Amino acid sequence: MNNSKKYKKSALLGLALSLIILIATNIIFSFLYVRIDLTQDKRNSLSDKTIELLENLEEKIYIKVYLKGDNQPADYNLFAKKTEDILQEFRRYSNKVFFEFIDPVKGKSQDETKAIFSEFYKKGLVPIPISQEDAAGFSTHYVIPGAIITYKVKEAPATLVVSDPNGEDWLNYSVQELEYNLISTIRQLVSPKVRSIAFTDGHGELNFWNTSWMMFQLQRFYSVTRVNLDGKINSLRNITVADTVNKTIKDLGNKFDVLVVAQPTTPFSDMDKYIIDQHVMRGGRILWLIDATNASIDSLQNSNEMFAMERPLNLNTLFFKYGVRFNANLLQDLNCSPLPISEGNVGGQPQYKFWAFPYFVNVVNFSNHPIVRKLKNIKSSFAGTVDFVGGEGELQKTILMTSSERTKMVPTPSIVSLGVIKGKPNMEEFAFKYLPMAVLVEGKFKSAFEGILPVEFDTIKELGFVKKSPETRQIFIADGDIIRNYVDPKTNQPFPAGYDFYTKKLYDNTELLLNCINYLCADDDLLQIRSKNFKIGTLNPQKVRENSNLYAIINISVPLILITVMGVVLIIVRKRNFSRKKFK
Repeated sequence: MNNSKKYKKSALLGLALSLIILIATNIIFSFLYVRIDLTQDKRNSLSDKTIELLENLEEKIYIKVYLKGDNQPADYNLFAKKTEDILQEFRRYSNKVFFEFIDPVKGKSQDETKAIFSEFYKKGLVPIPISQEDAAGFSTHYVIPGAIITYKVKEAPATLVVSDPNGEDWLNYSVQELEYNLISTIRQLVSPKVRSIAFTDGHGELNFWNTSWMMFQLQRFYSVTRVNLDGKINSLRNITVADTVNKTIKDLGNKFDVLVVAQPTTPFSDMDKYIIDQHVMRGGRILWLIDATNASIDSLQNSNEMFAMERPLNLNTLFFKYGVRFNANLLQDLNCSPLPISEGNVGGQPQYKFWAFPYFVNVVNFSNHPIVRKLKNIKSSFAGTVDFVGGEGELQKTILMTSSERTKMVPTPSIVSLGVIKGKPNMEEFAFKYLPMAVLVEGKFKSAFEGILPVEFDTIKELGFVKKSPETRQIFIADGDIIRNYVDPKTNQPFPAGYDFYTKKLYDNTELLLNCINYLCADDDLLQIRSKNFKIGTLNPQKVRENSNLYAIINISVPLILITVMGVVLIIVRKRNFSRKKFK
């Protein structure tokens, strides 16, 4: 009996201590946020640049998240939890981050709700209508898809709910982009300097409408404009009057951080080349999207063939000095996109059949550079190749993307015909592999005008001629159509860059171009976040169908077996303990 009382007392004491430890642990961890990221790709960990930005915050930052509501759909509640998790991560690295989740329309009348939604719309957070069906029928619930972030006296919207460009699950895509969408907005508020981007005009480049999609995307982060060089030295440089009496001027450097030269079609004058060259010599960056030939799908609209030849842009001397050469050739690739061809009429309606068109290269081979690391495929049309030339030791050259292992190189001049879609490809001709289509060159560039500078280019000493640049960057892409967007003739709204008008498929062209600009602007923190690669595990649907009964049995039986084994082990242990005490 005494042993029994002692055992009961010991058991009660152990239970009391366990409860005290459990309660104390819960109280302690209610004030702490601890999370261990066990994912292989560290998808739940912040990037180094994000941590650096948070740790260097000078003032408090307030984040009001509006993903809260009584009737909010379940997937939005899950996304709200993911948002809370990442904001808790922010607080781990900075006690200057404060956030709260708000239901903006709770207790508000219908008129007040409309006014609130109108204010959000003006601030840049467009409410999303969500249709739901319940016992009372269909109803529409509006979700505010993001947050308002305030730093010092400034505030900015952060859209967190974003649709997947490929039309897949918005939830996974929004979770992947969550860190980027929050940090990019915080960065805008913390870093007041806005970098400037200029699209060149005056040489037959793609016009405003054909580049409007990328211009709108870039305006989220940069100051974007268009500039016509027109032989004027001050088109790319800040030149002011230093002394009106003595009529002296002062050169304050480049007007723009990055130039975008998007598919020019007419020659550049020597003066315009000089203006661009001196932009680079003063540390400017350029994204070149060049078609070295005149081939285009527009030329095949009214005829089944066209004569392709080199496009005289008068830029080869610049490119050669910068370490690259755009080749006057065309790529055919067996990894290509389809083209619809009319096969007659049925009932007065044209009937189309899709044929693989080797001039529409589907680019899927990328290097491991952050600019292209996360990309899956790029839509390209009548692309050429770009090679490295010269042996300048101060230039670092990187291939960004290439053709596939089954490529044919078509020199110009040559006939481009739609007949290639129905002919059987000669595999011996498709023997080229991984031809460079986009490259990055970094370092100190030498001027293309060194030693050959015309007198009229340097008559004003204050403007100065610079022979060598500081550390800077240029990207060369051998296809101008990569940035082109089509415009809906009914709504005048641009389709995204990389949208295939025929198959309704969206490629990663926008991601590529944003990454290029981020890198050229030295926004390596944004690029690092954008290039984080998430590997979403998926089930094999075929195996699920074939072995569904087996998986069901395993899911049901294995937990029951484990519980039974644990129960038997506990019974045996208890029986042994009691039998020993009984004999004592």
